[in-house]
Amino acid sequence: MYIISSVNEEIISTEEVQDIDDKASQEESVLPIEDRELFDRMMESGVFRGRSKSKTNPLMKKYIVSTRSGYEIIDLQKTIESLKKAAEAMQRVIRERKTILMVGTGPAAKSIVKETAKRLDIQYVTERWLGGTLTNFDTISKRIKHFKKLRDDKEAGKLDRYTKKEQLDKTKELAKLRKFFEGIEGLNQLPAMVFLADLSGGKYAAKEAKIKGIPVVAILNTDADISLVDYPIPANDMGIDSIRLIMEYIEKAIVEARATVPLQAEIESVGQEMSERGNDKPIENKKESLREGGERKGESSKVSANESPEITKADVKAEEIKKTED
Repeated sequence: MYIISSVNEEIISTEEVQDIDDKASQEESVLPIEDRELFDRMMESGVFRGRSKSKTNPLMKKYIVSTRSGYEIIDLQKTIESLKKAAEAMQRVIRERKTILMVGTGPAAKSIVKETAKRLDIQYVTERWLGGTLTNFDTISKRIKHFKKLRDDKEAGKLDRYTKKEQLDKTKELAKLRKFFEGIEGLNQLPAMVFLADLSGGKYAAKEAKIKGIPVVAILNTDADISLVDYPIPANDMGIDSIRLIMEYIEKAIVEARATVPLQAEIESVGQEMSERGNDKPIENKKESLREGGERKGESSKVSANESPEITKADVKAEEIKKTED
């Protein structure tokens, strides 16, 4: 008996499926307790399904545990380890209050990326990647400004002053601009990190990020060029369930990181306020001021004490002379 995967459409016998399950059970037994549930969900979501062995990138072999019916099986233990590292890297960016750009242009990824990015209020690209988005950011920024102005003009009714043909042309232009720039209209500067939900569909974005020195986090399958990625997440990048599961983990990590940002901002604000009041050393300066005041007071006391005995002796001597004369 054979089954057909709805993800990669490969044919895998039931015996091979059982073999994969047995292998997974062995791997699961050595995982920490907190990772076992995630491991089980990855198995159910088909995260382990790789590409054809003939297409395997040699650099990805360390993430492959076996081959079945000519298709690679991804080592889920390493997927979990990689996912944790990637999530921690993204959390650091969030805590530093910097920008992350999410990219997912493949059929399986685009809707998931768009939904996740909107919930997190993160800039995103789900349509065709425009060349120069990162490497020619100044030009892209001008196009974004043009898009926003044209949209505002339409909403304000300012396009009514044009002829019907001109209005139609501008409406078509606005629709085209919205398709490519709506997700990045808030991108006022280059992002601090780029997340790719499918490296196979976002390799040009990865290349541009590499040129600009921007770290890249990416879900990538066994045929991908891992040299383009700083934080790889080996997984099935063609399966909707697989991508959704990983995106849920990333979203949770970002939400947790954001929860600590207000506290950090408050600490920095208090530090800055103290710094402005005391030239970076408010407490030390206050102590120094008190110390100087105390020293001046001590010197004054010493002078008074030294002068007081001398006056007393003079008075006594004058009194004795007066008594003798009398």
